[in-house]
Amino acid sequence: MRDIVAVDEAVLPFSGESVLSVLADVGAYSSWWPRPFHFEAVPPPAGGVGARLRVRQGPLLSWSATLSAIEPDHVGFSLSGGSLLGEAKWTVRPVLEGTALVLRVDVDVRAWWLRVWSWRRDIRKGHAKRVKHVFDALEKRLEESGAERLPEPQPPAPRPPAAGPSSGGP
Repeated sequence: MRDIVAVDEAVLPFSGESVLSVLADVGAYSSWWPRPFHFEAVPPPAGGVGARLRVRQGPLLSWSATLSAIEPDHVGFSLSGGSLLGEAKWTVRPVLEGTALVLRVDVDVRAWWLRVWSWRRDIRKGHAKRVKHVFDALEKRLEESGAERLPEPQPPAPRPPAAGPSSGGP
């Protein structure tokens, strides 16, 4: 079992294809992902499976994220080379309001000081708070990119009243 397993979910009013398109464009993460995270693309390759990012969260936390999968329902990353070792996966599924987006992070903590710190703090709670900002920034990025916002779901039309019993007959 991993040291940290965090699962966070949001519903975005955009198609799954639009959401995954932004998440698979790892070279653009630095333009929309909120602080305290910093992303630096590691060439080559420029994009697609195998693309690598160097991720920093403050002066002491850093790791590499390698794009390991781009599928119709998810984008996956392998995390290594620093403070964390494991994987992260963005999964989408259609829902009435648009797209449910789930981020699951399964990591082992490699930095000794972070391991000690994690014994005293609920890292998942802090992670959930930071990821909410990521979901908000992703929604803003989708809006700014011109992705089509899906219409608000409407309540079903009222049913016509049932026909009552017939009062006459032949």
